[in-house]
Amino acid sequence: FYDLLVSLGKANQAILDLPDLNAELGYPPGTMVYIAGKVLENGVLGWGDDKRIVIAYFVKDKVYDKQDIPRPSFPIK
Repeated sequence: FYDLLVSLGKANQAILDLPDLNAELGYPPGTMVYIAGKVLENGVLGWGDDKRIVIAYFVKDKVYDKQDIPRPSFPIK
């Protein structure tokens, strides 16, 4: 249902962009964000000049189907 985004490294100038919310948020190392990626467009605008690692964890619909697990509904508003 939610995607987990994790920022690691030394990229202290990273900015998480959420255009659907008209928001740009600081995304320093150690930040963890759960987001409904199917509902909200998201991206990273810039990193600065240092090293970075981003881990994006999500579950595909086929995993739910294979295990016969009902998927939660998405928010309407």
